[in-house]
Amino acid sequence: MRITIFSAAIAAVALLQVGFAEWASSHKGALEAQASTQIENVDLDPFQMMLNAKNLPSGEFQDFSLVFPSPVTHQRIPANP
Repeated sequence: MRITIFSAAIAAVALLQVGFAEWASSHKGALEAQASTQIENVDLDPFQMMLNAKNLPSGEFQDFSLVFPSPVTHQRIPANP
């Protein structure tokens, strides 16, 4: 029984070492991003987008703070009514 557990532990450690060595050796150089030419030639001006925006929905603020009273936090509720 001890030999089986010991050999399984050695196999697990060896597998972890092989996996770590493979991971460490696969990232030797820095990865370079390849940009698309479609994104590079786009000229976006956020200020012009805000100036030219038309037919946008308008937001309304409705204040309900006086309509609903604040909840009572110290009210005791009986267990058996």
